Amino acid sequence: MTESIRQLVTHYPEVHLGVWEQLRLILEEAETRDKLHGRNLELPSPPSCAAKPDVKINVHGEELVDNYSWLKDRENPDVLKYIDDENQYAVACMRHTEPLQKLLYNEFVSRLDANEESARVALPDGWCYYSKVQEGLEYRLHCRAELKLTGYENEQVYLDENVIAASPEFENATYFRVGFLRHSPDCRLVAYGVDGSGNERVTTFFKDLVTCEMLPDRLVDIYEDLEFSSCGKYVYYLTLVPETERAYRVYRHKIGADVSSDQLLYEEKDEMFCLTMTKSGDGQFILVNSAAQVTSETLFIHADATEKDVELRVIMPRKEGIAYSVESHNGTHFFVLTNEDSKNNWLFRVPAPKRGSPPMDLMALREMVIPHRDFVLIEDFQVRRRHLVVFERSNCHQNVRVIEIAASEENEPQNPAATSINNTTCTIGMVTGPFDNYHYVSFADTVYSLFPESVNEEVSNLSKMTLFDTNVLRFTYSSLVQPKQVIDYNMDTREQTIVHTERIAGSPEYKASHYEQQRIFATGIDGTAVPMSVVYRKDLLGRGTGVDANPCLLYAYGAYGSCIDPVFSPQRLSLLDRGFVYAIAHVRGGSDMGMGWYEEGKLGKKPNTFLDFISCAECLIKEGYTSPEKLSIYGRSAGGLMIGAVVNMRPELFRTALTEVPFVDTINTMLDSSIPWTAFEWEEWGNPEDPQIYRIMKQYCPYMNVAPRRYPNMLVLGGMNDPRVAFFEPLKWVAKLRSVWPRKDHQQRASKARVGAPGDENSSPNLAASAATSTATSAQTEDNWENMLLLRIEEVGHGGNSGQYAYLEDLAFEYAFLISTLQAPVFRIDPEETERYGVPMTPTVIRKKKAAYAREAAQDAATTEAEGAKQELRQVNQTAKIESSNAVTAAGGVSSGSLVTGVTTLPPPAPVSSSPLPTSSGASKNMLGAALAQDKRMDGVKHEGATGRRRSTTLLEYSDKQHRQNGKPAPPLSGPRSQSKLADWLSNFF
Repeated sequence: MTESIRQLVTHYPEVHLGVWEQLRLILEEAETRDKLHGRNLELPSPPSCAAKPDVKINVHGEELVDNYSWLKDRENPDVLKYIDDENQYAVACMRHTEPLQKLLYNEFVSRLDANEESARVALPDGWCYYSKVQEGLEYRLHCRAELKLTGYENEQVYLDENVIAASPEFENATYFRVGFLRHSPDCRLVAYGVDGSGNERVTTFFKDLVTCEMLPDRLVDIYEDLEFSSCGKYVYYLTLVPETERAYRVYRHKIGADVSSDQLLYEEKDEMFCLTMTKSGDGQFILVNSAAQVTSETLFIHADATEKDVELRVIMPRKEGIAYSVESHNGTHFFVLTNEDSKNNWLFRVPAPKRGSPPMDLMALREMVIPHRDFVLIEDFQVRRRHLVVFERSNCHQNVRVIEIAASEENEPQNPAATSINNTTCTIGMVTGPFDNYHYVSFADTVYSLFPESVNEEVSNLSKMTLFDTNVLRFTYSSLVQPKQVIDYNMDTREQTIVHTERIAGSPEYKASHYEQQRIFATGIDGTAVPMSVVYRKDLLGRGTGVDANPCLLYAYGAYGSCIDPVFSPQRLSLLDRGFVYAIAHVRGGSDMGMGWYEEGKLGKKPNTFLDFISCAECLIKEGYTSPEKLSIYGRSAGGLMIGAVVNMRPELFRTALTEVPFVDTINTMLDSSIPWTAFEWEEWGNPEDPQIYRIMKQYCPYMNVAPRRYPNMLVLGGMNDPRVAFFEPLKWVAKLRSVWPRKDHQQRASKARVGAPGDENSSPNLAASAATSTATSAQTEDNWENMLLLRIEEVGHGGNSGQYAYLEDLAFEYAFLISTLQAPVFRIDPEETERYGVPMTPTVIRKKKAAYAREAAQDAATTEAEGAKQELRQVNQTAKIESSNAVTAAGGVSSGSLVTGVTTLPPPAPVSSSPLPTSSGASKNMLGAALAQDKRMDGVKHEGATGRRRSTTLLEYSDKQHRQNGKPAPPLSGPRSQSKLADWLSNFF
């Protein structure tokens, strides 16, 4: 279309130069948009994968045939070739978006704070510790600076992750991540673990910060939990079962000794249980937690244990269905959070056994702190010397309760008495009831997130070494519009001090006031109210329908009781500034509304997760946030199971689906106990050996329910080294999807695509008119579009790429897929641009407004130019008549041939090129021909230096002129202007 107008201007440069001036930018933008959206894109042939029905199993009398089980063999050359074919196909299909990917990547990088530092933590050695990034480097630098009266001096980079990544040991690694960082209590030694494959097994190194030398000690293939003893001469660590990646053993290593002499302290033999380890907040104990999905027990050892008294003791023996967590107060007693006989947990305390004391029934000595409440979930807690901090959740909101511990209670508990959980009396110092002598921390936002620690793990662990004896609570605060803040809260004065704020760099400057966040509720299929957190840019939410609606990305997880809290993302601005609505569906399966919410979305009630998600999607459409044509969905890991289920259940509801490391082969995985984590997962999903669980699981299993249907556009991502969701889960799923994926004849599709989808720039007037009254635009659009199914499997683990720039490259690919398939704006929309229209409107409507202004300006220019040309022609003809008359009078005759004006000979009308002009549709081609025929009459004049024509109005000036007229476009052109065939064509084109 742009080329057609270029040729028009080439043939009639003076007549239509003003038209081109008005249309060039907007037509070039449309041309760019069409290219990056994949308009008229011919997809290459997808990879093929052979179905091999050689694996058959019998489950409850049914024979299950798995045609793609052979893809599980990572050593099979055919499997590796298929993975490579899929990766290359994904790149080829997205090649048209490479400029968009680069644009997005540059936006992401521009927002990075080139000098970003974490919060600084002062340790007893007189140094402040922190980490920072450096522009152009993938990984962080860990630093310390001496704290002087005049400020910080003598900065040292004691650990550079970039140097480690480039070292001979890791330079050829397919993946790199520093999994943890631990400092010895005297701050002399630092231990750090490096994952070089993504399988979450780390090699641990030790460095002396005084001598700056590496120690010979090395712990290979251990879990990421490691703690120093009080003296700093020992470390405690966990090892994993090679076959299942389950942490199951606790060892103690003496610094400087051979690893072969390390002492085994404990082994968890039940394959349903996995170990984790931490040091208590007061530094008195090493706490080892052995947990299954719904059952746990905690063991402890004194952090200063000697060779003679190294012994792990159980606090509360495991009991099926009872989980608990423990924290120590000054080494004298334990606070315990448990779900025993309750859903939302309750808190009690017991005396801590003294070193060498005989075993005792601690549960008989427990005393109530906070009882169970039906509508308040106690999520976590921290202990300080004089305060108990409790993190609660109610109705999808987080709260922080601070309880004072009286001075008399700081060291010794009162005479304990057995207390029923139904007893609402709390015996903690002067507190006489569960709600006395406490206060809540207040926050201004209605939608926000709290994290009990800093988002930076290093800062969290360093802070833990120093905060017990203070009155300071350190936490991270964020929302969908508030960048992350690390806040120190004084629990005595109740003052908040922001010690670190995530800085959003780049231009334009980030302004939270441009964005709106909301908490809305969808009505589930069973009448349950399902909360959603929503954010969008205020000036771009237009409440449109069909293709005029806002693009939207809906995200959810819905498993393990995990909450997806609304946090800020700098990268997400690239979507919001293109008119996206971003929504988090807090579906059942998480604990956003309490543990009952979790239980309603697991085991046999798992379908509630998927139905809630569908209800949230329908709510967003009903309330005008988006439409099926503009709705994309996202989930990862267990959330990928949800995505796989809903695209089988309601494929017509979504335009695009994006999923990372999706757990989609539910039945086959849960039947194979040799796969890592399978036995551990039975308490979440159920064991399909149970006939009832099998029947329910078979109804929603994404892999089992693949069938011929029109699926949305889908991008599936996996990791070859993922220990949680094996690479073959997404691989098998995509292979099976390919076998049923609908494909149109390319010639037929290209022919239809040239006509244009309803409501698009390339559509003919009739199609555009019909789109206004159609309620089935999505189906019509899909007839003209071959949905994409793409798979990328890289040499990474469950979390994807760890380098900050590599991660942003991957994210740019994903965002480009969303923008392209949703046909969302290619470029971010400047708030100043939307101010001209006065009211919020969707990107599509803004684009039409811009086109309308361009059309009006072009019509104005065309009419002005035509009138000027006619006036000039009349003047020339008048002059010619006079001169001709004078010549006849003087010569006594009539001259034939050319008209003469002085010494200038006017040529005959220029012929119209016989070569057809390329146009976007037959209708616009005919109109262009009519315009050319109409304007041919003016070709008898050579338009060199035409005079009397006013300067054409620029698009910006024209828009501003219309904006000044009460903010409304000028009325439709009438009178002589309506006679212009070019104006008619322009009107129809837009």
